[in-house]
Amino acid sequence: MFLGQYERSLDDKGRLAIPVELRAGLGPRAVLTRSFDNCLAMYPADKWNALAHSVEDLPQVRTEVRALARSLFGGAVPCEFDRQGRVTIPAFLREHASLTTDAMVVGVNSRVEIWAKEAFLQEQQRFEDDGSEFAAVLTVS
Repeated sequence: MFLGQYERSLDDKGRLAIPVELRAGLGPRAVLTRSFDNCLAMYPADKWNALAHSVEDLPQVRTEVRALARSLFGGAVPCEFDRQGRVTIPAFLREHASLTTDAMVVGVNSRVEIWAKEAFLQEQQRFEDDGSEFAAVLTVS
C-alpha cells in the first residue's frame, strides 16, 4: 500500500527522486504512464499487469476503449531507479503532467502519482472546497 505525499524537485535531466518508503513497494519492474487528472502514475509490476488485463478485457470495438489503451500503453515506460533512487521521466511524460521543477510524489493505495506541485495543490483545494461532493462517492446504499 502506498501512502503519503512528498515534495520533490526534478533536476535538469528530468530525474526525480522517489521516496524510499514508496520505492520499496514498487520493486525493480515498475511502470510509469500517463494518468488522468494531468498527472503520471507509477505501478508495481503486479498492479500494472492486472490493469493491463482489465483493459484488454474491455470491448476493443469501442472507440473510447481503444483510445484509452493507446494512451495508457503508448505512454508507458519501464522505471529504472539509479543509485540515488531517482527515475528519469521522459520529456513526453513531463509535458503531459506539466512537470518542470517542483513536483509532488503521492501514494494512492495501489499506485504512486507524480504531479506538478501547483496542479496538485489546486486539486487538493478543489477537494477541500467540494468535500461533500466527494463524500457522496463513499456513501454506501
